[in-house]
Amino acid sequence: MPFTYDLVVIGAGSAGLTAASFAARLGARVALVERHRIGGDCTWTGCVPSKALLKAAKVAQDMRRAAAFGLPPFVTTIDLKPVMSRVRDVIDRVYQFETPEVLSAKGIEVILGAPRFVDSTKISVDGRVIHAKHFIICTGAKPFLPSFPGLADTPCLTYESIFGLDKLPGRLIVLGAGPVGVELAQAFQRLGSSVTLIGRPDRILPIADREASTVLAEQLSAEGVRILTGAEVTKIESRNGALLALAGEGEYEGDALLVAVGRRPNVGGLDLERAGIEYTGRGIKVDAQLRTSQRHIYACGDVIGNFQFSHYAGWQGAMATRNALLPGSSRGIRPTVPWVVFTDPEVGQVGISEKQARHENMQTKVHRWPLERIDRAQTEGEHDGFLKLITGPNGRLLGATVVASSAGELINELSLAIEKRLNVSHIATTIHAYPTYGFGIQQASAEAVASRLINGWRKRLLGVLARW
Repeated sequence: MPFTYDLVVIGAGSAGLTAASFAARLGARVALVERHRIGGDCTWTGCVPSKALLKAAKVAQDMRRAAAFGLPPFVTTIDLKPVMSRVRDVIDRVYQFETPEVLSAKGIEVILGAPRFVDSTKISVDGRVIHAKHFIICTGAKPFLPSFPGLADTPCLTYESIFGLDKLPGRLIVLGAGPVGVELAQAFQRLGSSVTLIGRPDRILPIADREASTVLAEQLSAEGVRILTGAEVTKIESRNGALLALAGEGEYEGDALLVAVGRRPNVGGLDLERAGIEYTGRGIKVDAQLRTSQRHIYACGDVIGNFQFSHYAGWQGAMATRNALLPGSSRGIRPTVPWVVFTDPEVGQVGISEKQARHENMQTKVHRWPLERIDRAQTEGEHDGFLKLITGPNGRLLGATVVASSAGELINELSLAIEKRLNVSHIATTIHAYPTYGFGIQQASAEAVASRLINGWRKRLLGVLARW
């Protein structure tokens, strides 16, 4: 039986869209299969709506603190309905570039329906059998709901449903102090909810540099978010018309509950066993080239576990397509991936952390540059934050953390420097425009170079040369 397609991509999120588009550009016969909506979590329930909501929340906060800029403050009660209407409008504007019609014009056949493997070379989509030479599975992940008592019987929100709200909860309990939890906690607090944020670890945002977590916790607390860390939720119940979360020694009341304690790969419903594809509850098993246990079938993005970031999923989608369709192969797994939490201030990180360097007894130096030393930050009224560079013995940049309103933009330059194995001297001697936040990277790098040069025998030699 001849192959119907050179490549079938299962899942139309960030990874799937990138994989299918790349395959079409290579001239392959490609089909993109999606059981729900083109765009995946990122477009509909993740990156796009959350950042649109965070923007509205920041505008509301700026209105309240206008006096800090010599302007009259404006305080009002916020109606969530038009805010969410604008969020949905942003989603629609992003989706217009991902519709089946747009993808079809690129040479991609879009097939909407629930895919299941028939065997290792065929899938069935609502009764239609599709035969392909290669497959890429990128079905993403879904919210994880823990099993403590009462949760299954209690109406709760996840990142999939919270953007459907039209009425602002008076009191919002957020379970989970990771990226999703802290972003939405700050957004709803700024929009007018009274938020309680509960997390099991001893600090919020445990994936981040500890100092970054501290700065963010102080900011959230100053805005009115009640933070409870190191607390295990033991029960959720409804009492007198309110939700009640029992955590630690306390009871916390709310009108709505957001569960943001993590995500689990979407491996169910695909009949992976029929294709001989190995997987666990943590995701599909792949090698360094993103091959599954069937060498002609690849998997990438959130469905394989590891880093669950849209940009990483998209990059892996391109690598999986390259490995499936072109000679040779490229690695599809990276130990270093930049990430950003889009709170205010933002937290961006890439490479090794200060904790990791110390834990592994690495020969590194930590260079910290306070945000208040960046003139642009002063003009913006931003003072709490920092840039932290971690370098090796030869000055090579190994890791970085940024806490600032523009951390998401700044971390990209530092990620490039790490990727290209650059020394901080390369950054320090590259002219950066002033006054920008990026100029702070040059300042921090120059300080790192100076601290390395003006030390020990180098300092004595420089003194001799200067006098000579």
